[in-house]
Amino acid sequence: MLVLLGGAGWGLLEFGTRYLGLQKLIIEQVTVTGCRGQRQADIQRLAEKLVLHKPLFWFDAETLRKQVEALRWVRALQIRKDPPDRLSLVVEERQPVFWLVRPDGVFLVSDDGWILDRVNPSNLNPIPVVVDPASQTDANLIRLINAARRLRDDQPGFYGRLNELRWSAKGPVAFMEGLPAPIYLSREDVTKNVPNFQGLFVDRLAQRPDLDQLRYIDLRWDDEVAVGEPQGSQPPTKTSDSK
Repeated sequence: MLVLLGGAGWGLLEFGTRYLGLQKLIIEQVTVTGCRGQRQADIQRLAEKLVLHKPLFWFDAETLRKQVEALRWVRALQIRKDPPDRLSLVVEERQPVFWLVRPDGVFLVSDDGWILDRVNPSNLNPIPVVVDPASQTDANLIRLINAARRLRDDQPGFYGRLNELRWSAKGPVAFMEGLPAPIYLSREDVTKNVPNFQGLFVDRLAQRPDLDQLRYIDLRWDDEVAVGEPQGSQPPTKTSDSK
C-alpha cells in the first residue's frame, strides 16, 4: 500500500511538472541548526546522503528522524519542508550537567542521564566534575544528575561556581571554587539555604583569613547555615537568614 501511495504521489508530481508547468519540488539543499562544529557537520552529511535530490514531500522522513535521533547527543529533531527545494533540520541537543571522570576517560553526562562525548577541545564546558568512585554507582549518578539539574535551573549562580559534586551518606556534597571545605546539601531539596549561603559567603566567609581551614559548610538546617570552624577552635556556628 505504501509503495502504491508513493508511486501515485511521484506520478502526480511528474504530471504537474510536465503538463502544468509546476516547479519540481526536489530537495537541493539541507540546512542544519541547533548545533555547531563537528556535530552539525555529522548531521549535514547524514541528511544529505539520505534525502538529497529526493522529492521534498515524498522522502522517507521517518528514517531520517530515527538515524539523527540515534546520535547520543540528540534529544529531538524537528523537520521542516521549505518549498521549493530546501529541507530544514532543527536539532535539540542534550544538555550536559557534569563531567564524569573514569579510568577509561572523561565524559559529558546529560541532564536526562545519557553519557555523551569524551572530553575534547570543542566541548570544555565549565561544569562540575564527578570523580569520586563511590559516587559513580548507577543509583548515585541518578541522584547527582537530578541534583545538578535542579541547581543549574534554580540556582545558576551557585551551580556555575561548582568544581565538583559527590554523593555521600549525608546526601549531595558540592565543592566550590575558592572554598576547599565541602558544602553539604539537602537530599530533599538540593537548593535549600543556597541563597543564604551565597549572601553569607560574600559578606563574611570570603573575608576570613582562615577560609581554607574551614572544615565544612552545612546547608541542611532549616533557614540556617552551619559553618565547621577550623580544628581546635569554637564549635560549629550557625547563621540564620535574618543575620
